[in-house]
Amino acid sequence: MTSAQKNGRNMVINPFRFVEDQITVGVTLTGQVVIMFVQTMKYILHGQIDWKESFRQAYKIGVQSFVVVGLTGLFTGFAMSLQISRELVAFGADTAIGGVVSLALIREIGPITAGVMVAGRVGSSIAAELTTMMVTEQIDALKVMRVDPVQFLVVPRYVATFFMMPALSTYAMAIGLVAGIYIAWTAANLPPVTFLDSVRQTILDRDFSVHYLKAEINAAIIIMFSCAIGLHTRGGAEDVGIATTRAIVWTMVLIFVMNYVVTALTYAPR
Repeated sequence: MTSAQKNGRNMVINPFRFVEDQITVGVTLTGQVVIMFVQTMKYILHGQIDWKESFRQAYKIGVQSFVVVGLTGLFTGFAMSLQISRELVAFGADTAIGGVVSLALIREIGPITAGVMVAGRVGSSIAAELTTMMVTEQIDALKVMRVDPVQFLVVPRYVATFFMMPALSTYAMAIGLVAGIYIAWTAANLPPVTFLDSVRQTILDRDFSVHYLKAEINAAIIIMFSCAIGLHTRGGAEDVGIATTRAIVWTMVLIFVMNYVVTALTYAPR
């Protein structure tokens, strides 16, 4: 048998083994995340927070994400409002455009847009940074100095994201609403006053509660999974890329899954 044939046999993937491996990875990662979350909350409840580092992380996670979140929210609002405006005008329900657009932005688009952008920009960065620290044995050095990596690395990032994620979600929602007003005015000839009046008649306090609940869940998902993957990956340079990819995939998938779960649990007839 030639070497090419041997390599071909080695590259054959057993689908059952693949599924088994993915389930094992998922269960292991979930356990690591739960343990890390409990440890993080223990430090926070005892007031053991490095506020200086938390503010620095808030700038990196929140302020530096404003541009990408704003652009995404703007063009998402443009596209969604354009489609909704045309459909509702065709059915003669143009006065409902504001309510439909704002409801989608507050309950779904705002948290999803901010969550996905932060997961892609910040979650991947955190996983790569912490994995590099593991590979270069910096985490082991912290443990030798009796410094808990969770308290030193995870807690400030979680505190920063806990406060910045609702702000980013609100920002994405507001930018999308401005885009919706503009599109409704130009594409459906709907005055901004009529648009905002429909918003006031449609939006309830519980819609904002759902919005901020999703934002906080997204914050926990992004930080906990990115840090857990980063702090439990060993190997070489190749493993840094693997950890980064794994962090992006897990956080983004879970953001969409939990978005559906929260929507289903909080749905109530208007």
